[in-house]
Amino acid sequence: MIEPIYYPYSLKFSIGAIVLMIIFLLMLLSNVIAAHNIAAWVIFCVLGIAFGFMIVLLVVKRLIPALKGDIALSLDQQGISDYIRDVSIGWKDIKEISLVRGRSASTLRIDLKWESDYGSQIAIPLRWIKGKDQEIYETVLCYFEEESIDKIE
Repeated sequence: MIEPIYYPYSLKFSIGAIVLMIIFLLMLLSNVIAAHNIAAWVIFCVLGIAFGFMIVLLVVKRLIPALKGDIALSLDQQGISDYIRDVSIGWKDIKEISLVRGRSASTLRIDLKWESDYGSQIAIPLRWIKGKDQEIYETVLCYFEEESIDKIE
């Protein structure tokens, strides 16, 4: 029997995403100021509102949970729980687990044995989870293999 493992939200990635959005907004502002055009200000206001809304969402959904140390991903005897998207998957329902590498972060792809409300594949983005992508993947794989062996015996 393996002890449960809990992975918190990534503070580093949350702050990075917010800072990047602010930098883009400031770059846009500098171009608008240089343009001396009313239409540019209208476009800036629309995009500024959209960026502001996205920054607020990032703060509420990612930064605050990261600062509080909330759990983003947990592994236990029953299965894997993704608290970012509020999805829980039992080990018995999983056919295969793979790691899809991306430029900034990887995604944990879980193929299910059957079609669920989420489809036959569930993707868990690891960018919002604190830890190294490869280590998280290896730990999830270890749990999956351990629980699969226990069910067979």
